[in-house]
Amino acid sequence: MYAFAIDSFGQTPAVRDLPVPEPGAGEVQIEVRAAAVNPIDWKLAGGAFARPGAEFPFPLTLGFDVAGRISAVGQGAAFEVGQEVFGMRRPGTAAAHPHGSYAQYMTASPDIAALALRPEGLDPVVAAALPMTGGTALALTRWLDLQDGETLLLVGATGGVGSYVTQLAAARGARVIAVASAEDHDYARQLGATEFVDYRTTDVADAVRAAHPEGIDAVVDLVDDREVVAQKIAPLLRKGGRLASTIFAADPDALAEAGVRAVNFNYRATDDDMAELGRLVSTGALRVGETTTYPLTAMDQAYTASTSGHVRGKLVITTA
Repeated sequence: MYAFAIDSFGQTPAVRDLPVPEPGAGEVQIEVRAAAVNPIDWKLAGGAFARPGAEFPFPLTLGFDVAGRISAVGQGAAFEVGQEVFGMRRPGTAAAHPHGSYAQYMTASPDIAALALRPEGLDPVVAAALPMTGGTALALTRWLDLQDGETLLLVGATGGVGSYVTQLAAARGARVIAVASAEDHDYARQLGATEFVDYRTTDVADAVRAAHPEGIDAVVDLVDDREVVAQKIAPLLRKGGRLASTIFAADPDALAEAGVRAVNFNYRATDDDMAELGRLVSTGALRVGETTTYPLTAMDQAYTASTSGHVRGKLVITTA
């Protein structure tokens, strides 16, 4: 089969010919139809998750999000051959499981991946774009517990996670301030944002403080480093506010002294979250933002686009 893999950390991944992985006890084999591209893929390839003494199984096929068909099952597997599923391999499992979703086939088990049946009518490309970013957004908004009328500052509002947080927060009645480049403001408005700050031409903190001198209720920061979060973003919150960072840029202890509840958010996917995402999209309560597709044979182009750090919506590869 074709697979986008590496033989060592730091190596540039490439499409290559690898054996089809066979399912063991409790595992399923998935014939991949589509797989979404996430920044964690190139971080993994660069060795960000390597630990002294940890042995990784090479060749290592990249890819976490997947939509596909169950093509074979091991003894005791939870799914049946022919079922259409979607979900994600959990980050942190690559050391024990080298078969990612950037391939024509992959294997997965309950301890490795969160999976759910793909609702009838849900396109595989759409389903593949949901798990990691959609699941993270779902869990983030759940943690924030936004109330009707509250104000959320969302830094990185039009990327993969941000596109979903905008919708989920707006659905709760929150007023979303979208931090994004000017050309993405219309897109953010379509997702539910009501205020906009162009980070390229405007100081975000000054703009938000001028519009909300009494302070805001919550922040989701998907972009800024620890210094910016501490010195510019966190002070915008009123006492009792909440702040979440997905890149571990928050200092929860220091912010607690200022009356702010903060978390460095690390999402652990569940089967229930996958099923909930499928339900939300199928009923129209959540829509997948813009997707750009590539064939698996052009995976290197999708990978390069992801590393640019300026992706709107989602990049998805297909195996058809």
